[in-house]
Amino acid sequence: MPLEQEKIVIDIISRALLVDIEAFKPGHRLVEDLGADSLNLLEIVLDINEAFSIELPVEGVAQVRRVEDFFRLVLQALDVSRS
Repeated sequence: MPLEQEKIVIDIISRALLVDIEAFKPGHRLVEDLGADSLNLLEIVLDINEAFSIELPVEGVAQVRRVEDFFRLVLQALDVSRS
């Protein structure tokens, strides 16, 4: 994922979870390591959709467990929106 897009996703996640950007890594689990709940995840998805003008697929969102999963999902959605 391009660095700028990764920074946007990290910023969205850190704001939603009230976690310092420096405190987490792509491999961190959203629920277990960062304390996310279902409302936090919904907020993250909506903010990502708005920031990138995309629509993350429900099936993909249901599989998200780690920060890096959001990176992968955003890249896939961006590729689909460009085709």
